[in-house]
Amino acid sequence: NRDEYLRSDNRGLIKTIEEANRVFKRIKQTADATIDSRLLVNVGDVTYKKSTLLALGNNSTGIDVDEFVSKCITFMRRGAAGEDGVVATAANRRRQRRNSHDSDDEDADGNQGDALNWEWLGQRACFPHNLRPPVSGFLLGPLSVQKRARTQTQRRARQTRGADAPVSRPEVLTVADLEQTEKSSLTVVCTRIRNRLVNHIESAKADFDEDMSEQEQAEFAKERRIADDGGVSLFDFTINPESFGQTIENLFYVSFLIKEGSVSVEKDSNGLPTLHPSESRSLDEQRAQKVRKHQAVFSLDWPTWEKLIAAFNITEPLIPNRDDGQSTQVNARGWY
Repeated sequence: NRDEYLRSDNRGLIKTIEEANRVFKRIKQTADATIDSRLLVNVGDVTYKKSTLLALGNNSTGIDVDEFVSKCITFMRRGAAGEDGVVATAANRRRQRRNSHDSDDEDADGNQGDALNWEWLGQRACFPHNLRPPVSGFLLGPLSVQKRARTQTQRRARQTRGADAPVSRPEVLTVADLEQTEKSSLTVVCTRIRNRLVNHIESAKADFDEDMSEQEQAEFAKERRIADDGGVSLFDFTINPESFGQTIENLFYVSFLIKEGSVSVEKDSNGLPTLHPSESRSLDEQRAQKVRKHQAVFSLDWPTWEKLIAAFNITEPLIPNRDDGQSTQVNARGWY
């Protein structure tokens, strides 16, 4: 339909764009979007040709260069009666005839040209439609040029270190530093926390009396900070009422113990998570028992930390509080 769309009274291009916009709303693939872009390119070409036809008429090729040049030649040869162009043209013709008599070259007639008055064409055709500022010549390059002066760099003699200058030496690690690093490693801290959990549960079981009533058993579990399923509440065990940062660290260490299987997570009668010591199983045992791994992620902010301290009435942390000077980092850059 290209020929039909080129007509001035045809609205095929507008309908094509509207249809493309309607179809493009359901496009989800990149290949379909490529087809849509190709359609827009074709519509742009047809629109350009249609605008050319509207401006220049039925001549789709635009301006005929040969016809334009022939009209310019006729204009420059003819000039205008009573104008300076005619005088200049006559003078040029007389000068050319005089040169032709003085020269014996066979090609003299071809070199003298057609006596075209370019000044006449420039005055009547070019300058009225030229938007260039009326200056004496074209502006070539910047208005002012500043020549950059090359800076001379003076080389200095290499400085030598004096005998009394301080010398930077590598950090020397002592035996105490190595022991401190070993004690603060992740494995050692996790093992210490698991032993703390085991000792806390076993000490409570050793003092437990089966002849106690249910009320006495509940009071005993509350006093010894033991859940009704025999474990320790996750929040009661990990929360440090003196430090929010160490609470996050305790949760981090307990998560490693749960991942390796040395600590298990269960629920008490209230549905709250409790911790129980367990033994990690090998890979073959996990395959034989068809063990599936589950991950749980939860956030703990400052207001929730304060509410948990009040809810569990935590006054002393089960995991001992670490001093600020005591390092609990895996390395010098951070504990995580």
